[in-house]
Amino acid sequence: MYVPTPASPSLQQEVDAGETAAPMRHGPLGIAAVLAANVFWSFGGVFGKQADAGGVVLSFWRMWAATLVMLLVALVMRRLPTRSDIVRAAPLGVLFGLNICAFFITLEYVSVAVALIIGALTPVVALPIAVLFMGERLTMVKAVCALVAVTGVVVAVLAAPQSESAEGNQAVGYLWAVASLLIWVAYLLMSKRVRAHVDVVPFMLVMSAVGGLSVTVVVLLTSADLGRLQGNGWWWMILLALGPGLAGHGLVAWAQPRVDVSVSTLLIQAEPVGASIAAWAILGERVSLVQGLAMVAVLAALSVLAYREARDSLVAAGELVA
Repeated sequence: MYVPTPASPSLQQEVDAGETAAPMRHGPLGIAAVLAANVFWSFGGVFGKQADAGGVVLSFWRMWAATLVMLLVALVMRRLPTRSDIVRAAPLGVLFGLNICAFFITLEYVSVAVALIIGALTPVVALPIAVLFMGERLTMVKAVCALVAVTGVVVAVLAAPQSESAEGNQAVGYLWAVASLLIWVAYLLMSKRVRAHVDVVPFMLVMSAVGGLSVTVVVLLTSADLGRLQGNGWWWMILLALGPGLAGHGLVAWAQPRVDVSVSTLLIQAEPVGASIAAWAILGERVSLVQGLAMVAVLAALSVLAYREARDSLVAAGELVA
């Protein structure tokens, strides 16, 4: 009878060891995945504006289109979620759906600029939580890059050429913006823990389906007209679901076990910069000189952070192998 020796671990031990070592082996790839997600997310605003269907309606169709695609992917790959996967990932789907709705409700009361400024505070909220309660390290590089990136995003948004603001009670808009921010931070922090136990395909399927159900509840409560999406708007919605929706969030979901939350929340600050560039290139929206300089500062800070984190991961992996 064959008895496994220390040199021949069991399959479960290999899986456990693989999950433990994944952040060390794939740190640079995880960082690259988060940065790539920003590219897809940068086109979300452009696609959404071109669809011209309203925030809640667009969110409804986007979530269910993404769910259908993920269901097909899960069937082909034979990676349907288990009962345990559903229990673990379902709360994240609720958070994700509510975050989308909260953001679009925010835009009914305040300008996009205000919403982006408050959203740029994500690292300010997430970083201390990750350090205090998740055991992540706070380095001088992280602190400085966080300060430069958040400041740069705020300056870039404030320096953007003025556009017509949304009308309504701004105080209500600020409350919804803060709610959107807190929900997003909770999603990022919780998803890192959940992804340690749920594979990316079942995770994305459960998150999309439960998120779609959450948005459906909002549609029913607000009596939103789902027929507003018409003509070419369907194509823009599909691009939104496949690009920013599945590719963007899928890359971040894949990277979660491989990148510290304190790092990923900083790296996603590249999204407002990319969104400004996409709006300039596709929609012809103007970019001021100050805004351009601020975006360069953000990208420089994120480049330094990505390089240092990738280098540290490779060094740590080398020491582990040695």
